[in-house]
Amino acid sequence: MKKLLFVLLAIFIAVPLVSGTNFSEKTKEFTLDNGLKFFVYERHQIPTFAGMLMVKVGSVDERKGETGMAHFFEHMAFKGTTVIGTRNYEKEKPLLDEMDKIGDKLAGEYLKGTHADINAVQLYREQLVKLQEEALQYVIKDEIDKIYAENGGEFLNAGTGNDTTTYFVMLPSNRLELWFLIESERFKNPVLREFYSERDVIAEERRMYEDNDPEGYLSEEFYNIAFLVHPYRHSVVGYMEDIQSYTKEKAVNFYKTFYTPNNMMAAIIGDVSFDEVKELAEKYFSDMPTGSEPPHPVFIEPVQKGERKVKVKFDAEPSILIGYHMPPYTERDNIVMEAIGIVLAAGNSSRLVRDLVTNKKLAISISANENDPGARYESLFTISGLPRFPNTPEDLEEAVNMHLEKLKTEPVPKKELMKIINQAEASLYRGMTSNIYLGWRILRGALLFNDIDAEFKRVELMKTITPEEIMAVANKIFVESNRTVGILVKKEKEAEQ
Repeated sequence: MKKLLFVLLAIFIAVPLVSGTNFSEKTKEFTLDNGLKFFVYERHQIPTFAGMLMVKVGSVDERKGETGMAHFFEHMAFKGTTVIGTRNYEKEKPLLDEMDKIGDKLAGEYLKGTHADINAVQLYREQLVKLQEEALQYVIKDEIDKIYAENGGEFLNAGTGNDTTTYFVMLPSNRLELWFLIESERFKNPVLREFYSERDVIAEERRMYEDNDPEGYLSEEFYNIAFLVHPYRHSVVGYMEDIQSYTKEKAVNFYKTFYTPNNMMAAIIGDVSFDEVKELAEKYFSDMPTGSEPPHPVFIEPVQKGERKVKVKFDAEPSILIGYHMPPYTERDNIVMEAIGIVLAAGNSSRLVRDLVTNKKLAISISANENDPGARYESLFTISGLPRFPNTPEDLEEAVNMHLEKLKTEPVPKKELMKIINQAEASLYRGMTSNIYLGWRILRGALLFNDIDAEFKRVELMKTITPEEIMAVANKIFVESNRTVGILVKKEKEAEQ
């Protein structure tokens, strides 16, 4: 999700801000008979539009042994179909089938763990490489990307998070039908070509962002003790043991389970007409078969009964991650926690940044996030920071705890309450100049909370928060038995002691 948010924030375009107090005033919608819902927001100032599809599937939906599959299938969705991405599918398919047979054998060996036959693993790898090289003669790499680029497309991308998977692109208005053609084709008839080479790409991502990155290294251990049973405990990229044992059958089953029209929504934002969008949606998506209701997590995370701590060693500067379980997104206390996050760490004038980074120089950086790592289910309020040498993570933890205790006993002044409201509104409206960001917020509200105006209503409710409410919620949430702490210490320092 971090990648997706970065891309969205980087692609604002110069069109007027959204007026009014909600999305529903200007958004039209319709639902096909198969359950696929479309939202259309007409903005005619610039002859472009953003096309976006969001699927209610993320790492939270993955079964044991298949972690990272949502992210992996996102990659596979760019590999083409029986007509896109291939020079001759009839000749390509037998090679793909043969690769799958070898791939199943290879995955089977990986699942044996320490009892795997190393010679067999090496043989299967060599056979796969040979078949992949032979199949490449029929592959047109990245043809979806090329088609969009040749037709003026920009910002083609996708992102998988804990809660959802999103696909988007910006195109000239006269390429609306092209978007419907390509998107319907790749989600109705995906061909998972380059499966095994892409599996290696994902494995490398895992090494880069989890195993060899201090933030990812600490986060993975932190979430694994913060959550005991809920699937928010595992990372979006998945565990290496699962990645190495992906099979085509697992990926196809995942696709058939979650990529159904009743589990997807689409948004078209920009210089389009509602009637044309509806006509094209019927033409290209109405034959996509409705699936069964996908199985979403029913795990209830046990109430935490005592502080949990984990310490990891890594060749990097020390850091700390502190988390508290918090109520779900739809509860008022969740909104209060967002307000607390703004007070603590939103901007240079926030309490933690001003006191610990600017004044006392105890930290290099510090941040706070509510609904971390997801918003579909009960999640965490987290505070992360990098202590400034010679201060330690424990020094930073103590200083943060002092600020949290202060929230329990001292009312937040009126000036800070106004700041909360101003920053929440600014955050909501700042991204509205981007058609893609606008579409993302509409779909997120509809798909996760059944309300495209969820964020507007949240800001309005935030205006009614009182100092007494903040103290009451702080006293409920910021207690030792509800706290999880992750600390990263530098390997060299440990070795010298």
